[in-house]
Amino acid sequence: MIDNLRFFLSRFAKLSEQELEAFFAIFTPISIKKLDHLFLENDMISHIYYINDGIMRGYYNKENTEITTNFYFGPTMMTDFVAVRSNLPTQMNVQALKNCNCMVAKFSDLDSLIDKYPNIESVFFKFLEHLYLFGVMRQHSFIFDTPQERYVKLFGERPKVIAEIPQRYISSYLGIKPETLSRIKNRIFKEL
Repeated sequence: MIDNLRFFLSRFAKLSEQELEAFFAIFTPISIKKLDHLFLENDMISHIYYINDGIMRGYYNKENTEITTNFYFGPTMMTDFVAVRSNLPTQMNVQALKNCNCMVAKFSDLDSLIDKYPNIESVFFKFLEHLYLFGVMRQHSFIFDTPQERYVKLFGERPKVIAEIPQRYISSYLGIKPETLSRIKNRIFKEL
């Protein structure tokens, strides 16, 4: 798990061995079984999570409907940054779609580490920049793209979602009904 975390961090900045060891030391391994939740709406969130392997789904509840907003494939890091930084209960739910091996750290420990090792702050700045760009591109897609264009982009940019995620969650993620997704897929495959 540590080797995967080391590789994940290297995508954003180069850390010394001392910085890496200090970073690894604040994390504790946990396992999340398929369909269990990492956290639920109204929980107070004070941790950051590294997902080593497996898949998690982020979603919100609105009027008895689950609205999927993201899929987290290991290796990656995640938390509800809004809940952590605002010190308010989360509105998000995060559920394992497959068994997941993870690591968890207190956000306060990460903040202390960043004060001691500024290079770690660079990792998180670049990681948050990556998340921000992903969010803006997704927002643009909902504004400018048709549902079919959103599906085609998802197919091209995140093929693992298409291959490994149940259709009901994909349709929710795309902001469409499952039957609309079926029609889109039929239309695309007829054109091929």
